Amino acid sequence: MRRFAFAAATFVLIVSLGCRKQRTNDTSGVSDTATPPAATAEPAPAAADTASAPPEFTFDQRQNFTQSIRQQLTEIDRQIKELSAQAKSRGGAVSDRALTNIRAARRAVDRDLGRVNTATAANWEQVRQGVTQAVESLNEAIEVAQPK
Repeated sequence: MRRFAFAAATFVLIVSLGCRKQRTNDTSGVSDTATPPAATAEPAPAAADTASAPPEFTFDQRQNFTQSIRQQLTEIDRQIKELSAQAKSRGGAVSDRALTNIRAARRAVDRDLGRVNTATAANWEQVRQGVTQAVESLNEAIEVAQPK
């Protein structure tokens, strides 16, 4: 019988501690076991994080980039004309295959440059890098084709 009484008393004690009802304060209506309400935290002002923030994309930036590329292409077109003239006058010092590759690369630059006008802030860096790499590839092709 003692065991039963001891077990019953332990059960009652556990139940009373574990399932204790929340007591309310008569004056404020706030329970004493409830967690305090979470403070409404205002979001911190956005700090300018230059490491992760994308660079600003502006119309002027796009126009300046296009103008710079067009100036480079003017010089490249002059070099292509020289190579073409050398291929005709020197009897093949510059191969026709090299000129064909250069002209194809030049058309690719024009296509990529056309994408600059439709670039958005989200894809500006990708478009800019694509055009820059296309111009670099074209310059390398011209350099390789130059007669030695």
